[in-house]
Amino acid sequence: MTNMREVLPQAAAEPDLPPALQDFAKQRFEGLTGIARPSRKTEAWKYSAKRLNKLEGLQLAGNAGEENAPADLLLGNVQSHQLVLSNGHLPSSLPQIEGVSIKAFSALSEAEAQQVAKGLIATRDDLPFAEINHAGLGEGLYIEVAKNTQVELPIHLLLVHQGEGMSLPRIFVHLQTGSSVSLIESVCAVSASSEQSLCNQVSDFLIEDNAALTYYRVNDDHDQLPQVAATGAQLKRDARFFSHVLSLGCPLGRHDLQVQLLGSGAECDLNGVCVAQDRQHFDHHTCIEHIASHCNSNENYRCIADDKAQIVFNGRIHIHPDAQKTLGEMSNKNLLLSSEAEIDSKPELEIYADDVKCAHGTTIGQLNEKEVYYLKTRGIRKEQARQMLTLGFVLEIVRAAPIAELAERWEQRLSELLSFED
Repeated sequence: MTNMREVLPQAAAEPDLPPALQDFAKQRFEGLTGIARPSRKTEAWKYSAKRLNKLEGLQLAGNAGEENAPADLLLGNVQSHQLVLSNGHLPSSLPQIEGVSIKAFSALSEAEAQQVAKGLIATRDDLPFAEINHAGLGEGLYIEVAKNTQVELPIHLLLVHQGEGMSLPRIFVHLQTGSSVSLIESVCAVSASSEQSLCNQVSDFLIEDNAALTYYRVNDDHDQLPQVAATGAQLKRDARFFSHVLSLGCPLGRHDLQVQLLGSGAECDLNGVCVAQDRQHFDHHTCIEHIASHCNSNENYRCIADDKAQIVFNGRIHIHPDAQKTLGEMSNKNLLLSSEAEIDSKPELEIYADDVKCAHGTTIGQLNEKEVYYLKTRGIRKEQARQMLTLGFVLEIVRAAPIAELAERWEQRLSELLSFED
């Protein structure tokens, strides 16, 4: 596989898409031959490229029908408006939420379609798998929150991949001025093969003046489904974007999170926890672009790798020339539980303005055996002591999630995953 056309040999755009999206998909499909397949010489993919060989020759996953989602993925006691996308296809009926418009891409006006085509991920040229999503554009989900509307319950999007092949979920969210909403994305697999399946997702968020989006993302099928996802957020004046990501290792995991602070006073806060075990792999690439002045950003990711797993974190803060009075901070702390595990951390600052305050740092270490010993002297078994210290390493991030019931669910999930019992 030398170029990305070999990943998607035939165009797959739906015939009833608005003209702007049909043109968008056609142009991106024609451009696939000029995009090389990522290799170890591709800087952004040098740690992950070797795992792409298993993804050759995938067919597009078909519409598997409206199968009920697994009961254990329905968020239990977390009240929400729920919407299940199966292999990227929308259900026959969409939820009705006051002040919120939810519709398929085929029902968009030409102006709305142009918004989708101008999203942050839609306009980037450095995300090869996002280009596959663009070129295969079919059904997509469009959510618009009306001006000054505060949506009380979160909207839960459950992205289910069924069977073999490549699914291409596509989501666009537009928050009008003064609005706010919480969005939860859960990715899971039903009867998927780790070598014959791929979920290739793109989500674009447009957040207007003084609007706020709280975003949660988790993959609940950490041992089955290879996935590549790209998420982009564009923030206007005084807009706010708060991200909470729980990444559980999988055969191949990649999440590109891109944020543009376009208006003065915009603010973003990125929080993430990543856990990989066995021979799993997860690659996080984040980029925060400070384009306007007087904007703040804070990023805090913590990663745990065990056995022969590998985790990659590449975080970048880019300060543009006009972004004076910027405040940007980044922290990446990592914990290795095995001598054969690997974590590659690369925090970056790129600054072209002189009146800014920026800081970044990374640490990689192991459990402190003195702390383990101290807990043992208090009557705590060694396995339980190791679990307590490992969980304590990430719980600060998990408990920062504003939805308490969701934070408790994630904490329980991590407690089960990080058990040292035989």
